[in-house]
Amino acid sequence: MRMDVASNNLANVDTAGFQRQTPHIYSSPQRPLYKVHQGQSHLLGALGTGALVEGSHTSFAPGVLRTTENPLDVALVGAGFFVIQTPEGNRYTRDGRFAVNPSGLLATLDGNLVLGENGPIYVGEGKVLFSETGEVLVDGQVVDRLLVVEFNDRNGLIRRGANLFEATPEAGDPFRFRAVIAPGMIELANVNVVREMVNLINIQRAYEANQKVVQAFDETLGKIINDV
Repeated sequence: MRMDVASNNLANVDTAGFQRQTPHIYSSPQRPLYKVHQGQSHLLGALGTGALVEGSHTSFAPGVLRTTENPLDVALVGAGFFVIQTPEGNRYTRDGRFAVNPSGLLATLDGNLVLGENGPIYVGEGKVLFSETGEVLVDGQVVDRLLVVEFNDRNGLIRRGANLFEATPEAGDPFRFRAVIAPGMIELANVNVVREMVNLINIQRAYEANQKVVQAFDETLGKIINDV
């Protein structure tokens, strides 16, 4: 699980708005281990019963902002999520790489509609610009404002795809958030490549160490069975 999550983090290092993940791994309850001899039992200590994986945790630390000079690119400075309308319902993202679809509506690169405070944003064929307060200007005229929301508990967000999130009841209802917008920029993945590579090496070493432990136990059991 740790290897899969770390590999996925590295694979999405160039995905705008990607949020790094770490697995939730817990130790199972320990059990007392007794030695029984001549009808008497003596406590030797606690015996571990393994580990339990319960999903993963998403880090919502901000990523580095990169200038693109593309007028349809925007980044959030600080907290907040853009609201995206998908066939499965509203989703939330930090990826501000937008485009104009054939119907003249502001959309993501996947074709899903970007929502403003008044619904889908129609920009037509005019020149589109964004202000630092999220206003959408077409040929200099304000047509809407990007809908940016936040949640009481971000841990209630479930990842859907590389950089979309779905809100569960645990996250609470989304509320409007006055974020600072950086036009002509995008937020890169919040993945530190060097740290993630070191993490992969440590995971591999831990795996090899556990292999040796298992082999040692196997050899010990073999000697007990054959010699004792």
